[in-house]
Amino acid sequence: MKKIKLTRKHIMFFAVIAVIIAIMSILFFSKFNADNPSSNEVISITDKELQQYRQNIGDNMDIKKTILIIFNTSEECQAFIDEHGNNNDPISVAGVGITPQMQEGYYNVVGNSMFETVFDSLQDGEYVKEPIEFGGAFCYFKRLENYSVVNSDEDLKEFIMQEKSMERGGEIDEENN
Repeated sequence: MKKIKLTRKHIMFFAVIAVIIAIMSILFFSKFNADNPSSNEVISITDKELQQYRQNIGDNMDIKKTILIIFNTSEECQAFIDEHGNNNDPISVAGVGITPQMQEGYYNVVGNSMFETVFDSLQDGEYVKEPIEFGGAFCYFKRLENYSVVNSDEDLKEFIMQEKSMERGGEIDEENN
């Protein structure tokens, strides 16, 4: 097995990726504590509120799901693209590259203007045919899907209920202080 030599650029790149993943995980996967005083209250959501949230959120809460595999050289990356690029599950190819992921098996490129540009240029299921150079490394990139909370009434209602619950929890805390 070939050893991978990490440079300072690689380490900084992975540190930035880890911080982004941690922040996104906290934002999207945080749940409220069961003993939250406002959790017993009924929270209603009107159609007007749904429409207002859709307009206010727009695409700011999108999750742009991708598979991103990082290689040390352009040649390694191109060989992977040629051999496994169209694979439905390229992450399953053992022992190749480095895959920054979130818990759900995808990488969210929101916030990285370079990767978002590549993402937006592809259709769901498409992948780049040539390596993408990023921070001294070379990346395989496959677009999975663009998920938006505003596309599903159920998901949007859950989001609004969380928002309202936090607001009510904050009001209760202020009254007790």
